Amino acid sequence: MGNFNIKDILLDVIGYKGLPYPGVWLPAADRSESGDGYEYDGETAGEKTNTDLGSVLRKKDAMGRYYFMPVVLEHKGKEYEIPNAVISFTGKKNIVETAMVGRKGSVKELISLDDYEISILGVALSDDFPEAALTELNELYNINESVILKCALTDIFLEEDDRVVIRSIDISDMKGTETVQIFKMELVTDHSFELIIK
Repeated sequence: MGNFNIKDILLDVIGYKGLPYPGVWLPAADRSESGDGYEYDGETAGEKTNTDLGSVLRKKDAMGRYYFMPVVLEHKGKEYEIPNAVISFTGKKNIVETAMVGRKGSVKELISLDDYEISILGVALSDDFPEAALTELNELYNINESVILKCALTDIFLEEDDRVVIRSIDISDMKGTETVQIFKMELVTDHSFELIIK
């Protein structure tokens, strides 16, 4: 069975080159490398594991090492942690622009904030084909309801009762790699509305 370098796989498939967590102990072979963009001269990471809002910022893995900003989706009390996630999102405003005759520019009227569009890139890993992680991912995708998103980054922007809906999933071609599967999920926020009948 072949060996694969996760950093190189991420770079080849999605153009992302992950950095080691600052202050993490690296094997001697890795520490002796230079010029590859992985040097870290700063201080070791602090002990802060939660944000000021209470979101999980750092979490320990099965080997007792911290990793940064886990992404968790929750539905009916069951949590699905997205493995090795990279998250990004976009927000837009709905604005009506009215041109004024004989004047420069236009009058802008803010109508509302649009839904956030969220992208999650993840990597399912295993000693062999990552069947268990992909089965859980499929179970999560087949939930046809809004779910709770827990992430230190999105918790800053989303309101407490906001949920997300999984819009799409993309399983990448891994070009013969047996133990790694990269996937991308697209989500959109789902705000709670209260209907008042008078």
